[in-house]
Amino acid sequence: MANMIPVAKLSPRSYALLEYLLRSNEPVKIDVLTNALNTSRRTIFRELENIGSILAASNTELVSVPGKGIAFSGRSETRQKLLEELAEYAPSPQSASKRIRQLRLLIELIANAGETQKMFCYAKILETSESTVSRDLDELDAWLVGRGVVITRKAGLGVQCEGAEENLRATLVSRFMLEEDFDDYSLVFDFPGEDIETGVREILCKKAAVVDWMTSESLRLITTYLLVMVERVHNGNTITVAPASTRYFQTAVAEELSEAIAEEFTLVLPETERQALAVWIQSCRSKQDSPPEPALEGKQSLMQHITLKMIDRFDPSIAAVLKTNDQLIRLLCRHLESAVPRLKDGIYLPNPLEEELIKNYPEVYEKTCRSVEVLEEVFGIPIPSNEVSYIQIHFLAALAVLGERNTRRRILRAGIVCVSGIGTSYMLAYQIDKRFKGELKVEVSDCDDCISWANMDFLISTIPLEGTEKPVILVQTILGEKDFQKIQEAVTAFAFTERKAEQGEHPHSLEKRLDNMIEIFMQSRKLLDNFAVESIRADCSFDELVRFAANRFAPENPSAVCRALIAREAIASQVVDELGIVLLHTRSAYHTSPLFAVIVPEGKFFTDAYFKQTESCVFMLLPENAPREMTDLMGGVSSALIDLPPFLEAVRIGNKETIQAVLEKEISEIIAHCGI
Repeated sequence: MANMIPVAKLSPRSYALLEYLLRSNEPVKIDVLTNALNTSRRTIFRELENIGSILAASNTELVSVPGKGIAFSGRSETRQKLLEELAEYAPSPQSASKRIRQLRLLIELIANAGETQKMFCYAKILETSESTVSRDLDELDAWLVGRGVVITRKAGLGVQCEGAEENLRATLVSRFMLEEDFDDYSLVFDFPGEDIETGVREILCKKAAVVDWMTSESLRLITTYLLVMVERVHNGNTITVAPASTRYFQTAVAEELSEAIAEEFTLVLPETERQALAVWIQSCRSKQDSPPEPALEGKQSLMQHITLKMIDRFDPSIAAVLKTNDQLIRLLCRHLESAVPRLKDGIYLPNPLEEELIKNYPEVYEKTCRSVEVLEEVFGIPIPSNEVSYIQIHFLAALAVLGERNTRRRILRAGIVCVSGIGTSYMLAYQIDKRFKGELKVEVSDCDDCISWANMDFLISTIPLEGTEKPVILVQTILGEKDFQKIQEAVTAFAFTERKAEQGEHPHSLEKRLDNMIEIFMQSRKLLDNFAVESIRADCSFDELVRFAANRFAPENPSAVCRALIAREAIASQVVDELGIVLLHTRSAYHTSPLFAVIVPEGKFFTDAYFKQTESCVFMLLPENAPREMTDLMGGVSSALIDLPPFLEAVRIGNKETIQAVLEKEISEIIAHCGI
């Protein structure tokens, strides 16, 4: 008879948890399970999810009983059958603890670094055979490559571990970080020791204000590092040379934590230990939208250059539009400021979402792998999958913004209502469908069919309609040009809005909302008024094009705009030959309204080789403190270069009417989403 569940898929911890629940006739609370298995609540919930998916094979499940805990929902016969299967396939103690055994072996090797120990000594400590220790050493050898730690086996003498203290410490912390349940270590074996662990956690609790900017993974990293640091320094292993952190804020945090550690454990921490701690803190990710301190100008410029190169490598076909996403550039730059030091120093920061990101977004992960090749080329270091998946998150967020704009450019749905007869209704539907094909999908509806109206964006009717909040466009039975114009206005107004408008209370007063609306109306009006298509010599240079654009469209301070555009070009080229355009865009503290303009050469394309035969230049300028709606508007316009091929073609040839129509549609979208 086949087994009820695939027992082989159960991890040792899942096995123990399921067995505990099956032997309990009453619901078991989570805290009882955490104590029974010596693990965290987070781990228990993760294992319960894993067990639930496996139990589905036997049509049974674990259920949560409110106020009582977790219980097995199957019949007693099923419970007994599962217990018999578990007993038959009980995991051996050695296989269940392989990862922990190798971690303990690494701890012992590092604790005895520089000394030669016989293989049987390690076998005795780990309560296993010498051949098992040898196999574990083979696996550790492969994992240690590139970490600055070497395990040497000397025939007849034993095993020796060698490496600088900072490398030994980083290697140990990295191995700890691979094990998600590092909270359990002091319970499994005597390292770092309960006293050390309790003291470190109390310090971090007291100093919560100076570490609350860290993500949970980063805080876990620093906690682990402090555990290892205290144990190593207590045993006389101190770092003699450490690179100084270049970040004042992180250095200050390291100083404060070092003082607390020295006082708590009566340790003397040399300056090198404080510097090393600052480097680890510098590698931590921030959960705040703004960094604890501004990045250094030189470093920020380098990271921005790398970021733009990574965007180019990610997907050349949409790179130009992604580069207009200031949030993507800002947040990815900031991530790299912590990731690069982390990678250089071999600091491992696991991403709890790594598997899910790779599985659910394989195409984006593959593109992100291409983008991180830039980091490997610049810094000469391999990028592990956990770091790739962290960077993938930033690209996913940017693609979500781009995708949101795309979904707003949808085909609208309109209900056709006519009391003159079904034949007339279908005649109206045919005429409207023919005129607005690709923009509007029409459906014939009865004059009292409120249910079908709910799925429409608006209604087109020959009579006034009651009982609906949907907009109604009144037309004649025989459509004239004025009727088509009314429908066109409705399409323009609703084309980019979400189908369901947001309801509910507005967080701001009506006065503030009105002020915001007035500002948006004024800036939108100026955007339309200042839109222009200009021409320039086909043989102009890039610098001449920039100066022409700045002087023509930013007369308040053309030199500042010139400098910004030239600086951006130095980081990554704004010549987008994939789209056939030059995309000049920047923010200006001297400009008060957004600007969109097109500059075309006096010929088919720019003749200077630098332009790669691009056919026109798009110039976009945004005020430094522009409302979010204006940023979204300009983002929507830049997205249209990819979303709407006719718009891109109009930009290439300088078709003013078509370009202005797209601007008007984007403005309609913004106004529709302003909440009034």
